[in-house]
Amino acid sequence: MTAESRIHPLPGTGAHLVSGADGRHRVRLRTGRLTLLDAPPDGLVAAIESGPDGDAADYLHRLTEEVRTREAEDASRRWPTARRAVCLLGSDPILDELGGALATWGAAVTRLDADEEPPQDAALVIAYADDARGRRRWPHHDLLPRRGVAWLRAHRDGECVLIEPLALDGDDPTSVQVATRRVAASSAPTATEAWHRAAPTASAPVDDATRVLVLGRLLQIAAAWAQDDPSLDRLRTTLWKLVPALGAVTEHTVLAYPAAPERVIR
Repeated sequence: MTAESRIHPLPGTGAHLVSGADGRHRVRLRTGRLTLLDAPPDGLVAAIESGPDGDAADYLHRLTEEVRTREAEDASRRWPTARRAVCLLGSDPILDELGGALATWGAAVTRLDADEEPPQDAALVIAYADDARGRRRWPHHDLLPRRGVAWLRAHRDGECVLIEPLALDGDDPTSVQVATRRVAASSAPTATEAWHRAAPTASAPVDDATRVLVLGRLLQIAAAWAQDDPSLDRLRTTLWKLVPALGAVTEHTVLAYPAAPERVIR
């Protein structure tokens, strides 16, 4: 028997029946996990190849239903129902691809222009801007985490691309705070501030390599949020920067700072 003939797709699932050299049958799930079958009937392989019949039919039916249940549970863990509602803000084509990727993994995606208000049921809002004009509503959206909405921002900075820290509550860095921190850390703060406020739109779309890296990072952060992954603590304070001209990716820690206290004497 050849290696190919010992591997059979399990009908109606993404799993495979693998018959090893030891004569045992195992199911390889979509996750890559191999599970040993308990007392399978002799006709199981024939039932898969030629159609179920007799005891093998009942066993195959139960096996298929169990695998489907596990696949549904895996999908729920990948993107829990309570966090399905994702809103994308912006008009850049990169959001088209991001929306498709998020939907493939289980998110229910809403796409709006940069100036529109996210729906009330949004659990995560992701904004992507090509220039300063596309970021003008970000200070308003910085309030989203205060009502339990996750808030993720990405934008082009000339030819570079920045992905700001994920904000989950009012203690996380806002878009205004990130901009202020960048100006303060610059060796030319006045020029940096002027660029941030009025930088022109880039003359050309991002190249393929840049697009793939940015999409991968955004999807990584969104999936970590959906799964409540331990990496969230780091993602909430990390500014990610891609410099295509150098092919360089760097990460920078950005911390929130307290709001200025109200003045007692005026």
